[in-house]
Amino acid sequence: MVKVAILDSGIEKKHEDLVGRVVREYNAINPQEKVEDIYGHGTAVAGIIAANNNTLGIKGIVPNIDIYSIKVLSDNGKGNIEALSKGIDWAIKNNVDLINISFGMPYDKPELKKAINKAVEAGIIIVASAGNKYGLKSDYPASYDNVISVNAVTADLKIASFSAKGKIDFVGPGVDIITTTSNNNYGHVEGTSIAAAYVTGSIANLLTHKNKFNIPDRYDPTYPDKVYKVLKKKSLELGDENIYGNGLIQL
Repeated sequence: MVKVAILDSGIEKKHEDLVGRVVREYNAINPQEKVEDIYGHGTAVAGIIAANNNTLGIKGIVPNIDIYSIKVLSDNGKGNIEALSKGIDWAIKNNVDLINISFGMPYDKPELKKAINKAVEAGIIIVASAGNKYGLKSDYPASYDNVISVNAVTADLKIASFSAKGKIDFVGPGVDIITTTSNNNYGHVEGTSIAAAYVTGSIANLLTHKNKFNIPDRYDPTYPDKVYKVLKKKSLELGDENIYGNGLIQL
């Protein structure tokens, strides 16, 4: 089973469309406290990636995966490097395959880069949102070379007005998206954070069928490059690489 860590505001694991998806959780802000998603952002991301295939609500891109919920954002959506680094370290110790970071910061921080490098060296693929920057430079950690940076497009495959510019790898749907929300509800959301969830789901789907695409074990030195090459080959080019990257992944 592919393991996906969602570093966010937590996940409402009792949501009717997320029951059974979260196998472990960790509060990187206050480790002694339980994980609750008051802000709702993490629950929205989780629904896009892995909402259950049932008769309720929506269906995630890849429901048959294990979700590791790591709370690194507070109940009002704020975060810091310390919590994020602790969350990444916990994900490494729990041997996850993928990390989704649907937020970012405008500046490079040595502590963040160190944590990201440690995860990548452990064979973990990291996906991050480029940021809702309205044409300004993409956020960190998305701007790092070893992180997959995601911008957002509309339903007609045009770049979303709030998207970033710069180091972009792929795009995903990010406008008027329906997904799971707090209090067992559903709602419409938008943002590069939502687009990142689509790309994470697509990669998780790819990893569940990695033999079909001749992708080696994650500890193979060629593993990240081969995953990236498959994603690039399966993407629809949309235009300027500084905005669309390699385009929209179509598996």
